[in-house]
Amino acid sequence: MSLCHYGIILQFLLCALLLSLNILLIECEIGTVPNLRVYLDTALYMEIVEPEDIGYTFRIRPAKDFGTGFHHQYFGIHLLFGEPFHGCSPFSNSARLENTVVLVERGGCSFVTKTYNVQQAGAIAAIIMDNDVRNDENYIDMIADGTERSVNIPALFLLGKDGHMIRQSLEENGLSAAVVNIPVNITGIPLHNVRQPPWTLW
Repeated sequence: MSLCHYGIILQFLLCALLLSLNILLIECEIGTVPNLRVYLDTALYMEIVEPEDIGYTFRIRPAKDFGTGFHHQYFGIHLLFGEPFHGCSPFSNSARLENTVVLVERGGCSFVTKTYNVQQAGAIAAIIMDNDVRNDENYIDMIADGTERSVNIPALFLLGKDGHMIRQSLEENGLSAAVVNIPVNITGIPLHNVRQPPWTLW
């Protein structure tokens, strides 16, 4: 086996190790020869504790080239909607958003603008749901907008169907916030033991 092949194998093993340790890499490129590009795409997971009728584990995708990773796990933290929901301007409910996870909707401005406004409200993370509520499978690559604003919290993409169902559950239960654990580590747990949303296939 050539040295090149050994190098590729070592890179693959390193990427697999980093992913198993739940280190927040967007992608790990393997390969040193032309046209050989293999990617291990990472995902994070959020578990809703309350309300119970939406108590599933949701897959969320970190922004590609802005924001930060989580420095530790949060258990029993509140998930609230930003007002306005598009997140393109300062939030009218900012006093309630400090130390929470804030959910906003895609569209109207850049992903960086939304995340920056969430950060300015004192939240610990921004989740941006797709504005297509029928989207139950296509994850968007959230990229920077070139403004070079400093974003120092995690920014995560959520499927539109997932976000719609979460919002609908809160409205039906008369609640202003959900209680979540984020990020949750499902490494080594068989998928059939993870409570996935019944409308979504990973």
